[in-house]
Amino acid sequence: MTQQPLRGVTSLHFNQDQSCFCCAMETGVRIYNVEPLMEKGHLDHEQVGSVGLVEMLHRSNLLALVGGGSSPKFSEISVLIWDDAREGKDSKDKLVLEFTFTKPVLAVRMRHDKIVIVLRNRIYVYSFPDSPRKLFEFDTRDNPKG
Repeated sequence: MTQQPLRGVTSLHFNQDQSCFCCAMETGVRIYNVEPLMEKGHLDHEQVGSVGLVEMLHRSNLLALVGGGSSPKFSEISVLIWDDAREGKDSKDKLVLEFTFTKPVLAVRMRHDKIVIVLRNRIYVYSFPDSPRKLFEFDTRDNPKG
């Protein structure tokens, strides 16, 4: 008997105007248009591994990825910015930015000018996407769900 790959959804997030949503899955990432409901794109398990979190910037080609699930290719302590429009054969060619921390990333939100990254006891705000720099850093109470 062959074992079927896990297809579980690890997170689902709508973009800023709710016209699309992204599913982080054990088998990669799926991006869907809401009206009409149809798949816009996907990143396979071979490209990104299992993904814990994914966030899409509006209707652009930029995705924030955080590793997770049963067979991640990327770490759960890093936020990787994936540019799907960037040319390249290898998945490393599509990775344009990386934010790495000492603890797991629990949430990511993006705007045209900022990215917010949430850890269990801390929130980071960076300018984004050109020349990212840390704008703010806040301590928070214990927040295990981000």
